[in-house]
Amino acid sequence: MKVGAVWRTTAARLAAVYTVLFCLGLALGLIALYAGTIGVIERQRDATLEAEVRALSERFREGGTARLIPAIEARTGPQARGDAVYLLATPRGRRLAGNLTTWPREAAGEGPVTFGVSKRDGEGVVQRQVRALAFDLPRGYRLLVGRDSGDLQEFRSRFLRVSLWIALGAVILGVTSGVFLGRRVLARVAVAAEAGERISAGHLDRRVPVSDRGDEFDRLAASVNGMLNRIEALMQGMRIATDSISHDVRRPLTRARAELDLALRRDLDTGETQAAIARSLAEIDRATGLLGHLLDIARAEAGVPDDSWTEVDLAQIVADAVELYQPIADERGITLSADTVPTKTRGEPQLLAQAVTNLLDNALKYAPAGDGAVAVRVTADPVSITVSDNGPGIPPDQHSAVTERFVRMDAARGGEGSGLGLSLVRAVVRLHGGTLKFADNAPGLIAKVTLPGV
Repeated sequence: MKVGAVWRTTAARLAAVYTVLFCLGLALGLIALYAGTIGVIERQRDATLEAEVRALSERFREGGTARLIPAIEARTGPQARGDAVYLLATPRGRRLAGNLTTWPREAAGEGPVTFGVSKRDGEGVVQRQVRALAFDLPRGYRLLVGRDSGDLQEFRSRFLRVSLWIALGAVILGVTSGVFLGRRVLARVAVAAEAGERISAGHLDRRVPVSDRGDEFDRLAASVNGMLNRIEALMQGMRIATDSISHDVRRPLTRARAELDLALRRDLDTGETQAAIARSLAEIDRATGLLGHLLDIARAEAGVPDDSWTEVDLAQIVADAVELYQPIADERGITLSADTVPTKTRGEPQLLAQAVTNLLDNALKYAPAGDGAVAVRVTADPVSITVSDNGPGIPPDQHSAVTERFVRMDAARGGEGSGLGLSLVRAVVRLHGGTLKFADNAPGLIAKVTLPGV
């Protein structure tokens, strides 16, 4: 795996960005720590120098050089601190006491000053920095009190070295983690890309692998696999629909053409011609109805824009459907009854009405003429529509198959139909987030649609 490809991944770039931000934060923290630590040390040192100058000045005021010189010699003797620097000079600059030989040029006036001195260290001589405070005494005498800053300089050097090593470690860690994360991401993406290429090549049964980690890649893979399952189902439905259309639509059109061709070839009287034309129109209407059902199913499965959804009263929809089919029921001697309560749901009114009419049409088609009974019931808790009949029913093991396109349970529920009515009902119910279930009515069938309430 090439490094360039790794660094083009989002994970590697994010790791690089986080490393830069971490280093910036680390640098700001180290700067603040350095400034705070060194600042405290320097302030303590300056405060010590000021206190020392005040104490020695007080000795000079009390007894002049006679008291000041012994005090300085005591502070620079063998038992004194090794980092202390003192110098008492006359108005002409001659040394009276202290461990400096000459007055430094940098201390021309009063106040704090920093200068370099040479100190013997074993057999050699080293250069050290001294932080001192110069002070003018009465009668022109001058006093210089300082401390060797070598330890502070060493602290600064060590602090900077440690900070550089920390920054270098952070950069190395960031680069390493970027490469590691990039490789992991590329490995996951490569597997998904391979599956995508196989799917693009026509292998719709392939799926993006899902691990047991449950991370964002797994969630994305699960979402893509769900989409592929849906696409495969639609493609399968399209193949079934194409095969069925080639048979179910061609057959009525072929019969219509044969009728018209026969009427054209024969010398038929007006009545026979009218009958042939009527039969042809019936076949054409059947084919048109079949195509209309397919378009309705496609519309329901494709989804309806939310702005066309309104609050729908299922009781009113059922009442309108019962009123529409009441003459058909009376003609066939079937008892059609409705038990409804005001029930609200949100959806597309036309599609919901189409689903209800399809359920009623299916129940009336298979209810026995003369003593048939079809009952429609609407409940509000849960929101549901139940349509039951006393026809031949459907075997329980075929309940799930009856909603597939162009499926007709002719053996159990004899009759002619397109096999699309219940497919449309299922598509509409799914669109509205509901469920469609079937149960045995002993005899007959119960179809129950459950929908979300408002």
